Amino acid sequence: MHSPRVRTGALLSVLSVSALFGAAEMAGCGSSSDGAIFDAAPPEPSTTASTPDGSRPPGFFDADTPGELKLKELTIVPMDATVTVDIGQRNPTLPFTAKGVTLDGRTIESVVGLWSFSRFDVGSFVDNVLTPTGFVGGKGEVTVKAGGLVAKTSATVKLRVIAGEVPSAAQATGFATAVDADPSLTVIYPYAGTVFPRGLPGPLFQWTGGGANGFFKVQAKSATFDYTAYATVASSNGEYAFPKIPADAWARLTDSTEGAVDVTFQRFDGTKAYLPKTLPMRIAGANLRGTVYYTRLVDTAGGTFLRRIEPGGTPTNATQVNGETCIACHSVSRDGSRIVGSINGGASPWGVWDARTGAKLYQSSQPSGFQAISPDGTFVVWRHWNSGSFGTDAPSELRLSTATSDAVLATLRLPAGTPGGLSHPMWSPDGNKLAFGVRTAGDGLSYTASTLWTAKVTLGATPGFSDVKKIIDANAGYPVATYPSFTPDSKFLSFMRANKSRGSDTDSRGELWIASADGGGEVRLDKANGTGVIATVDKNWGPSFHPVAAGGFYWLAFYAQRSYGHKFTGTNRQMWITAVDLNPAAGTDPSHPAFYIAGQETDATNERPQFSVPPCKPLGQTCENGYDCCDGFCRAQEDGGALVCQKPAGCARLGERCAVKADCCDQAECVGGFCTSVPK
Repeated sequence: MHSPRVRTGALLSVLSVSALFGAAEMAGCGSSSDGAIFDAAPPEPSTTASTPDGSRPPGFFDADTPGELKLKELTIVPMDATVTVDIGQRNPTLPFTAKGVTLDGRTIESVVGLWSFSRFDVGSFVDNVLTPTGFVGGKGEVTVKAGGLVAKTSATVKLRVIAGEVPSAAQATGFATAVDADPSLTVIYPYAGTVFPRGLPGPLFQWTGGGANGFFKVQAKSATFDYTAYATVASSNGEYAFPKIPADAWARLTDSTEGAVDVTFQRFDGTKAYLPKTLPMRIAGANLRGTVYYTRLVDTAGGTFLRRIEPGGTPTNATQVNGETCIACHSVSRDGSRIVGSINGGASPWGVWDARTGAKLYQSSQPSGFQAISPDGTFVVWRHWNSGSFGTDAPSELRLSTATSDAVLATLRLPAGTPGGLSHPMWSPDGNKLAFGVRTAGDGLSYTASTLWTAKVTLGATPGFSDVKKIIDANAGYPVATYPSFTPDSKFLSFMRANKSRGSDTDSRGELWIASADGGGEVRLDKANGTGVIATVDKNWGPSFHPVAAGGFYWLAFYAQRSYGHKFTGTNRQMWITAVDLNPAAGTDPSHPAFYIAGQETDATNERPQFSVPPCKPLGQTCENGYDCCDGFCRAQEDGGALVCQKPAGCARLGERCAVKADCCDQAECVGGFCTSVPK
């Protein structure tokens, strides 16, 4: 039996696996379609070879040496091989042989050639021997060049981890011979079918019906990772987290996996073991980094303020507070540089803050309420209310100003004779369009009927709005359509259908939807709303997309009133994230079950989450992701040092900036200005 401890080698005591590999993957520091993440080239064998007496071996071919033997057939043995690496143990090696047939029909059992492997993070060749790095598992392409030919096959490196307690002989035998289904165990979080990105803390697995004498075998298996752990969980409301010491097992799993993974929980109740309960999930092959800005509502004299959290981190105030009693109703620029928000609630003035420092840069002298900031943080659309009264709409309008002045550059109004107040504006990531709600019943803060509209935005020498049109109607069940949010490529927008615009009202109900940017093909996001996994599916509000598509998905944050397993079952509304398929098929739900944003406060309601990436960095500064750099790519330095923003030649890798698909390496797509893989 393997020792039930996670072991780490010498390199792991120096390097952080999740930082080195998870961050680099989002940076796209690899050029293969399998998601290779190292920038450095693999060690290459010598291009010459000889026998002990100095002559060249049979089958050696050098393109620069005329008259050398050429081949008509070249094959690799073994084909589609797999090697398993026990973390912390001496890495096994995988030798390959190239077999050739000469032009005159002679068979050569071992041809000397030039070997390479596409996943430099997973392994590399010395001569004909593939040696795993031991850091991550993965599948890559083996290539050999010899005799004027090229042969290819695949190789899979699977990491194996054994952790936790040592099972007794009775427990081990019981797990191996179990035949009865578990009569009471139910996994309640995460949900079956959830898609998790890399780079975030692992979920806290939670179940009910575990009993007082529970001893568990936990397994997680993918094509490239095999995890087994044993743990005593003596509670009917059980929970399990992947260990982080001495190595972060969840980071290893996600860095090694792209696609399906099954997590199983098998219980020994002190007398007998039962068959495992299986939780199917999926790992997206990219790191989802970013900051979530949200409003923390509290019913105390402490006030309501804008907060921020990196999922799994510790929440902090997003802005400095200097006498304000409330900072809310916020919008964050796509580039992460600026925040705009209302000050002191109601039909209040708006302010702009530096997202890095939280310092206030400007405060308007006129009332607004809700407002939106442009993708680069230089312009603001405001004037949700045109006076200090919630209900005054005569005329209702949105005004365009710079982020440092409320001088009006252009005014957006509805077509003549169209009633309604303009609300909840949101800028498209390409900067060309504005989406907003038009309320037709109720006050400006908690209205009860609205439709969704868009308008084209023109900046430059002659700012203005045009093509103002309604794109989404209300429906009978949910007469409010509002809170639009565009996907990173500006092709689609998510929005909320509800009976009230404000989710904090006790009788509020809401659903998440998606449509094309012109309003066509409306689809309810059933899986994100909780269909099939929770009892109440109409307590979801305020959707907002991450500004970068990662791992072949859009990522949508929202807030909901639902239980987080058994850890949180209160009435406070909390923030969640769902993966949404790229290029959703017409008429089908492209969402997946949501996961909880770990680290947020549970003693208050957390509303209106908005994703933002960190402000970009100039050339020469250190980076972690492709979108960290204002220009160029995030690549390793030539000496193998830290990742820095630079401008090397070649195509853009996963997570790096692009203008069109042709800019991206291999089969990656250019989505919203960044290269991303598309799930198969």
